[in-house]
Amino acid sequence: MTGDLTADPVRLAIAICPLAAYLALIGFINLRRGPFITSGGRDALALSIGLSGLAMIGPLALMMPSWSISVYGPYAWLMMLTLYFLTVAFFILTRRPRIIAYNTTIKHLRPLLREVADGLDPAARWAGESLFLPSLQLHLIMEEDYATRNVLIKSVGPRQDFTGWRQLELALVQIVRQHEKLSINPYGIFLVGVGVFMLVSVCIQVYLHGDFVSLFLHEFYLDV
Repeated sequence: MTGDLTADPVRLAIAICPLAAYLALIGFINLRRGPFITSGGRDALALSIGLSGLAMIGPLALMMPSWSISVYGPYAWLMMLTLYFLTVAFFILTRRPRIIAYNTTIKHLRPLLREVADGLDPAARWAGESLFLPSLQLHLIMEEDYATRNVLIKSVGPRQDFTGWRQLELALVQIVRQHEKLSINPYGIFLVGVGVFMLVSVCIQVYLHGDFVSLFLHEFYLDV
């Protein structure tokens, strides 16, 4: 997978389509009128899938041994993708736990988190935007991204109970369903627009270079 990306619609599609789909997905999530809660691990996995196409035509292509294609054929790419996602899994498992709250603000999320914390641990203590739940061995802090209207709930310090984080996430998911509806997030409109534009651009390039795509698919199936 070498050469000019703009002159190769197959490589362009491989690079752009996963990223465009990711941007559109995050855009639709931000267009919800209520908050959307997910773990930092799932959020990082979704991002890694979105970047997988760029990884294939970039770092993975550079790292692949020159003899692997002749020996394993297209399955060499499957091995490289497996290596990529194993690396992603290692990164996710070694990161400190966190929770992502899309389409909300600290002002709206804090009362809900306080209610959840009081239900999970009566000894919960607040200090500014920091929360300590001694019974669950959780210490966290909230950070808001004002541009995207999203909130990050991240751990403070390495001593954390992952089971407690899972309990906190599930409790937040339950309580935000009764959350006051917010106005549409303009950031979501922007992301959906960018994602759709990228997908349409790729489709146009594939259509204009249909012969090249057909030849690539023919050679691919022959190799398989």
